[in-house]
Amino acid sequence: MPTNVIQSEKEMLGGDRSSNLLSSAFLKWRKFTQGDKQVLVLALLATVVASVIVIMLWTASQGYRPLYGSQENVETSQVIEALEAEGIYYRLESTTGMILVADDQLGKARMLLAARGVKAKVPSGMDELDSSSLGTSQFMEQAKYRHGLEGELARTIMSLKSVRSARVHLAIPKRSLFIRQQPELPTASVMLQLHPGAALTQSQVEAVVNLVAGSVTGMLTSGVKLVNQDGEFLSANLSENQDITQARDKQIDYTRELEHNLITNANAMLEPILGPNNYQVKIAAKVNFNQVEETKEALDPESVMTQERTSTDDKNAALAQGIPGTLSNQPPDTTKAAADKNRSLRQEANRQFDVGRSVRHIRYQQMQLENLSISVLVNNSVSTSLTTDDAELVKLGSMVKDAIGFSSERGDSFSINAFAFAPIAMTEFEPLPWWQVEDYQAYLRYIIGGLLGLGLILFVLRPLVSHLTQTARKLDDESRELDTIAQAKNAEADAEDMTRSSVRLAQGQSSKDNAEWLGDMDLPESGSPLTVKMEHLGMLANKEPARVAEVLAHWIGDKDAD
Repeated sequence: MPTNVIQSEKEMLGGDRSSNLLSSAFLKWRKFTQGDKQVLVLALLATVVASVIVIMLWTASQGYRPLYGSQENVETSQVIEALEAEGIYYRLESTTGMILVADDQLGKARMLLAARGVKAKVPSGMDELDSSSLGTSQFMEQAKYRHGLEGELARTIMSLKSVRSARVHLAIPKRSLFIRQQPELPTASVMLQLHPGAALTQSQVEAVVNLVAGSVTGMLTSGVKLVNQDGEFLSANLSENQDITQARDKQIDYTRELEHNLITNANAMLEPILGPNNYQVKIAAKVNFNQVEETKEALDPESVMTQERTSTDDKNAALAQGIPGTLSNQPPDTTKAAADKNRSLRQEANRQFDVGRSVRHIRYQQMQLENLSISVLVNNSVSTSLTTDDAELVKLGSMVKDAIGFSSERGDSFSINAFAFAPIAMTEFEPLPWWQVEDYQAYLRYIIGGLLGLGLILFVLRPLVSHLTQTARKLDDESRELDTIAQAKNAEADAEDMTRSSVRLAQGQSSKDNAEWLGDMDLPESGSPLTVKMEHLGMLANKEPARVAEVLAHWIGDKDAD
């Protein structure tokens, strides 16, 4: 009951406030002068008309589509001339300059432009080769082929969303018949016109450069120069050795993916226990991307001898005697006796026994995980046992280790700690007002337009019509008043004539009765009001109706005689 009473009191207060506002507004309106009221009405009328125009323009702007795509370059003047000739309404977009037409006129406009020969400007390609004649020289054929190839490349590049138009210039040297001469490599220059606000990423620039280089035989990516409409050298930042750059990017992506997968495994174990946003897991992986090959040779120490090597030297020669001189420097005697006396023998033997010998060639994986660094942070406000009992943390740590594949032999490091997390200030996003929701805006346009049109009828057309009708009524009333006044004046004149006629008749009578009757009657003075004269005539008619009738007949006879 108290709540109902309070609500009723609030409703009464709200109703009183609204009535007070209305009464105060009405009082202020009554205080305005007639000129102020007219100015206010005119201002309200101008506001309503402007609002109606804005709503009409706002509604009319919906449902318009581009006549041609963003990649189709057309002659705008020809398109506008054709549309104006056929009476098709169009609009020009302020940002891109594209021609927009209504949805229901799109097909008609395209068919009309196609019938008039207005086509999109597309670079010519290999279709130019069909126009070659039998007498065309080789130089012209090569020029047409190069021009057609440039057009085909431009069409392919224009298929990118960010590119509006493109021009390609190829410099293909003539082949030489001399093999030893260093051949000149072909080059290319590409000019791109991007859409307003669009930009090419580094990967897109590399894609365009590789596309052009792959379309011409013998062309390298370093020979392709890429420039945009602002004169920016887009291909200046490309590395000469793109393989190294691409390999580095792949290595970084592989490392991030590995760390993400390991963190996902750890989250799958901790989230059911601690809940979301109550822990943090970070893993840093060290991956060796070097390609290593290793060859090992092992011998069994308990096996027999694997290799034997013997060497024997046998020398038999006379020693040098005497005083050194010319004779001692002479060559020895080469006779048979000297040969028997001086003899030298050398023998070598090498034996190898492959018993207990093993050779192993190992090629390690290129992306080899060397070690992991794992850090786990737990919010101690979730469970007090985590802060008081270290065994709980140890259990969580062992569970995480098993989930991510921790290995102490590999040199992995692991740490887990519990701290109080700082409170997160939750930012509450206010919902959009209902008039800004797209679902309501479509209906809101028609509702506002209808209300403004209704207001225009009620507050503009209706007062105008009523004013015109009131003016006509005033004119009718004034004409009626004038007729009444004229009738009254005519009646007054008739009464005066009747009085004068009766006086003349009375004066012309010679009988005694008439003289007595006229003597008894008090005639009104001349210039008396009409009411007095009418009262006197009524009195005469009541007393002597026959005589009044005679006077009227005599008066009518005089009128007819006149």
